[in-house]
Amino acid sequence: MKGLLLSCIVLFAVVACTPQASTPPITGAAPALTPASYAAGSVANTTTAFDGTYIPGPESSSSCPNYTASPLVISNGLAQFDVPNIRFRGYVTPQGSLPMGTGAGQRFEGQVNSQGVNTGRVTGACAYQGSWIRQI
Repeated sequence: MKGLLLSCIVLFAVVACTPQASTPPITGAAPALTPASYAAGSVANTTTAFDGTYIPGPESSSSCPNYTASPLVISNGLAQFDVPNIRFRGYVTPQGSLPMGTGAGQRFEGQVNSQGVNTGRVTGACAYQGSWIRQI
């Protein structure tokens, strides 16, 4: 049992200390976004119907650190949002499905509904639920 606990502590320390690429926060109106090689989804299967800026709504998590996400920006079907030192990117499908990735293993699986609310779940070292509401 002690060996398992020690292994978990060591794994947590390695993951927590792994450097992440620093990315500037998203600010202002929906800028033209630059696709990244790790953007989930497909440029061939996207739409501009969900383009806009979505402000973060209530978030929930378990025993994970409490991070605040930036606004979610969708421009030409490409979506992105930031949490400290991590940027998620992906393409929204015509049905509103929004898979996103970071290039470092974290994933976001979301859905944008017809009322302009995006809800989803981030998975990686921790799991988070999040939502964003489209600004009008």
